[in-house]
Amino acid sequence: MNLLPKTSSEFATEKYWNEFFEKRGKRSFEWYGEYWQLCGILHRYIKPADKLLVIGCGNSTLSADLYDSGYKSNVSIDISEVVIKRMNEKYNETRPQMTFQQMDASKMDFVDEKFCAVIDKGTVDALATDKEPETVSKLSAIFGEISRVLKVCGRFICVSLLQQHVMELLVEWFYSDLSWTWVVRVHRCEDAEQSSHDGSLALPVFVVVLTKMRKMPSINSVLELAISSESKPVRVNDLKTFYAEVSSHQQYAFMRHWLTSRKLKTSDNVCLDLFSHASDHPRYQLYVCDRPVSTAPLKFAIFVVPQGREAEWLFSSSEGRQQLAETCSTERLIVVHLSRNHTYEGLEQVKSELSQKVMDLAPPSCTGEKQVPFLSTGDDVGHREVRHRGSSKHTGDYVVEDVAVGNGIVVRRLIFLNRPNVVQSEARLKTVKSRKKAKKGAVKVDMRYLPCEYYKYVVASLSFIMPKATEEEASALLLGLGGGVLAGFLDSQFPKLKLSVVELDPAVVSVARDWYLPPSSSVDITVEDALVTIRHCANEGKTFDLVLVDVDSKDLAQGLTCPPGEFLEPYVLKNLSKMVSDSGVVVINFVCRNKSL
Repeated sequence: MNLLPKTSSEFATEKYWNEFFEKRGKRSFEWYGEYWQLCGILHRYIKPADKLLVIGCGNSTLSADLYDSGYKSNVSIDISEVVIKRMNEKYNETRPQMTFQQMDASKMDFVDEKFCAVIDKGTVDALATDKEPETVSKLSAIFGEISRVLKVCGRFICVSLLQQHVMELLVEWFYSDLSWTWVVRVHRCEDAEQSSHDGSLALPVFVVVLTKMRKMPSINSVLELAISSESKPVRVNDLKTFYAEVSSHQQYAFMRHWLTSRKLKTSDNVCLDLFSHASDHPRYQLYVCDRPVSTAPLKFAIFVVPQGREAEWLFSSSEGRQQLAETCSTERLIVVHLSRNHTYEGLEQVKSELSQKVMDLAPPSCTGEKQVPFLSTGDDVGHREVRHRGSSKHTGDYVVEDVAVGNGIVVRRLIFLNRPNVVQSEARLKTVKSRKKAKKGAVKVDMRYLPCEYYKYVVASLSFIMPKATEEEASALLLGLGGGVLAGFLDSQFPKLKLSVVELDPAVVSVARDWYLPPSSSVDITVEDALVTIRHCANEGKTFDLVLVDVDSKDLAQGLTCPPGEFLEPYVLKNLSKMVSDSGVVVINFVCRNKSL
């Protein structure tokens, strides 16, 4: 399996491009690969009998290499008279059928539809210095001439680094051509990506193949990507996606160079996704973590998080991963999250798929190493079973999944996929005792178990109203249902407590009813905005012995996890105080990550 990387963080691309070109200097053609590195792609699109044109040939050996490989009918042009004279002197006797002509590629003398293929190696890159009108005009003239001299079904093969403005100029000209339909296909030529001996940045080399087709009203130009030698071309529907896909590989090259040349700061949050060809969902998500000061015996290690446990603090937060790196005694730790959208045969399969890719992320001190140790909490990749998928108009897509967390314990978790590393609700499962009607191995939520520490403090607040709720009837209002774990516990363990619940999201209510609360639950649930409920109760003089506010914030920009900021406004707090009886209590689950608040 060839995994395709995509970075989730934006690197300063202009900075890295500038660094690359400064170090490249005048050694232009070295960075586009030698013929033997490019021929695997070139030979797919040209035949020995084809008439070939090489533009901007310079002193490259490309034309001679093609000739020696059986492509005898090839013509090369360059605007420099000196270059053409030297090339003719060099090759006239040994390769008599190969010709070099002084010619401007924007004003070619050839007749229409003369060539089967036009080949360029770095010329477009050299000319496309910017997107100024003069540059655009020059390149448009060259592209127009290439289109003119190509036969129908002929190909323009352009070897390029595809810097953003180069890619846009090249692709958009042919994609928007009104005279012909073009199939625009981009290959990545990994064989040509050779880093210099000084360890400087090596960028992806791309081969853009543009095939000329007759214009038909019902057929638009086509965009295709064949980024890996193992993958078939994939159709792309729009230019934005096309550009983003190419750019992601360049950003990965920048990131790889950045990671292998320096030590990360604690504040650096570096993450990347690895994709397989078979899915649009990332197969692995990798987090890179360096210890600030390290005399660790291990220079580099990989920690594979068991399936379903990626939302735990130790694996989901940068602070937790720092602690994990210290526990593992390693200078740099790659924390690997596995995807719920993929299956894994075991830890050995994960090692096999990642062992080569992770070496791209090794620290500067890890030179010459061929292998890296893989660590985990056990000998397998854990167990995760997705029980239900759904979508909410308030929170988007979500999943309910059962996860083995070790020591024979299985928990049920509700995860909103817009915040995949946060557990919205968790409950412990227990096996149903064998009955005639019960399925073997059937499980249900253990309503006696409170998974969250703050739930215990919520329950402890009942002591303020006792003997109500234990020996006498009492009323409680819970604002925010979640998976229903707290509501289920209060309902099952305090039968004298009449519990009412208000939840904004009907999808969450369905999840609680179907996957958490027992069928016998007597919890009264109303679908309504909790702020509306507070206002109505305060205005109508409706009171409760206990009011619990357990509402999470959808906007985390201010660092307030729960409740939303509106619940802390003075008028809302005043209304809450009106809603409790004389000896009643208001309990608010307050979580804030911003110390300034």
